[in-house]
Amino acid sequence: MGDKARADRVYAEAVDSIIMPTRFEWARPDYGSTLRDSAAVVTLAAEGGAPQATIMHAVARVEAARAISTYTSTQEDAWMVLAALALDRGSHVALTVNGEARTKPLYRTYRAAELAREEVKVADTGDTDLNAVVSVGGAPITPEPPAEKGFKIERQYFTLEGDAVDASKVPQNTRLVVVLKVTEPDPHYGRVIVADYLPAGFEIDNPKLVSSGDTGALAWIEAAAEPVNAEFRDDHFAAAFDRTEKSNAVFSVAYVVRAVSPGQYVLPQAYVEDMYRPDRFGRTATGRLEVTSAK
Repeated sequence: MGDKARADRVYAEAVDSIIMPTRFEWARPDYGSTLRDSAAVVTLAAEGGAPQATIMHAVARVEAARAISTYTSTQEDAWMVLAALALDRGSHVALTVNGEARTKPLYRTYRAAELAREEVKVADTGDTDLNAVVSVGGAPITPEPPAEKGFKIERQYFTLEGDAVDASKVPQNTRLVVVLKVTEPDPHYGRVIVADYLPAGFEIDNPKLVSSGDTGALAWIEAAAEPVNAEFRDDHFAAAFDRTEKSNAVFSVAYVVRAVSPGQYVLPQAYVEDMYRPDRFGRTATGRLEVTSAK
């Protein structure tokens, strides 16, 4: 509205209201965190033409919060991208990329094959220091080992009557109950997703047992918890839970599968993750199983 003096004071107060983080924090009910809020203030302050000192104070909070975060949530990622774009509009840098001069920040993706053919040399030719951030992404060649990072997840197979079953060799047309048992030794507030990908020889059978809450036929399951949402896809089962500090440390969810196609298959990992604190997760080992022909 043209009241820049008042706007500058508001931006400064917004930055001052964000306490400089010194340790990792749990996600809040509004999906937020110090990292997300700091990045949002950087974005709005840069777009609104706030004093450079105010913007840099907010940037310092982003850097402090990012330094103690092993992983970032989707909210944090989105606002950091917006903050980078807002800062980019008024930035002036001087660097070279393989000898080619540039006066704008560099965002570039390289595949492994490209780097194997030719080195990439980036040099700062300006009077100020520049930050270089390198991210590496890809799919593992070998299966990842089981992990417990705040959660432990166990996958077990049972008959419909509750008898434990060795699923390494299953006759075709057999129906099994897959029980996913999750342990969170130190419960925290969080929105948690449990996902189990099916081996190619299995398919989900009778989703009503979970989706409608009609679990009477599976009353033998211990520590059964009702998910806030459950999905039954062709390739996986997923269930979402809202957790608090008062939640039970152990909870379970189950679904029914049928062995449909004879053959030998990879048994993918079952996975649990705090959706807004992805550094808290657990996964099982990868296995193998066989579906034997009914003939």
